Amino acid sequence: MRKKKGGKIVKASHHSAADDPRQSTGQKVYSLLREQILSLTLPPNSELDEVQFSEELGFSRTPIREALIRLAADGLVVLAPNRGARVAPLDLDQVPQVLETLELYERATTRWAALRRQQADLDELEKRNREFAVACNTGDPRLIVDANWAFHDAINRASGNRFIAIDCSKLLRSMMRLSLLAFRQDRSSLARYSDITQQHQDMIEAIRARDADRAEELVFMHSDEFRQRMLAFVAGANTASISLRRGG
Repeated sequence: MRKKKGGKIVKASHHSAADDPRQSTGQKVYSLLREQILSLTLPPNSELDEVQFSEELGFSRTPIREALIRLAADGLVVLAPNRGARVAPLDLDQVPQVLETLELYERATTRWAALRRQQADLDELEKRNREFAVACNTGDPRLIVDANWAFHDAINRASGNRFIAIDCSKLLRSMMRLSLLAFRQDRSSLARYSDITQQHQDMIEAIRARDADRAEELVFMHSDEFRQRMLAFVAGANTASISLRRGG
């Protein structure tokens, strides 16, 4: 699969989900655009032209439109009637409110997961935490952030409330670009993830024991470091110095 970078199509330098031949055309386009948005190859507020993508990628406009709708549901794209699509902005001034909302959501979903979890939910949580440990060993921020999102998404789905689960996972995904930016500014923060696998495991055990109070307490403490790191990053962010280039 080819990638658009700097207004030009270039060959992908590494294997990506979009290269999987088992994926549908719509899934390939979704995976490609999602990767470019999260990596900031497509910067915030970039215009997403369906016609241009169709010509450059060699796909019809239908799967491209479907991918943009999915990305809008993820909070990564903004669709406007008669104005096309744009990459969602990074509104740094809204981050404190997003984090405040996310705290409440995660406390609720984790508490409900402890009360309502099924064995399949526990199996999924164990699987996602193993995948997170593997991602941490690679030292790749993209893999780590993705795997961390997948773990918390599994907790959200175990809550038994699909509405708040969807909203919580969407908010978490909306923070992924900011988290990757923070990694770029402070690579030493990657080392802190070595302890998170055990934190995840402690949360799993509280959910397994149906200890709702403990589960809620653990997710609060677990997420507090992330919240404080994001707030500190935003407070000290000089937007002119933030690189939006991949690998910047």
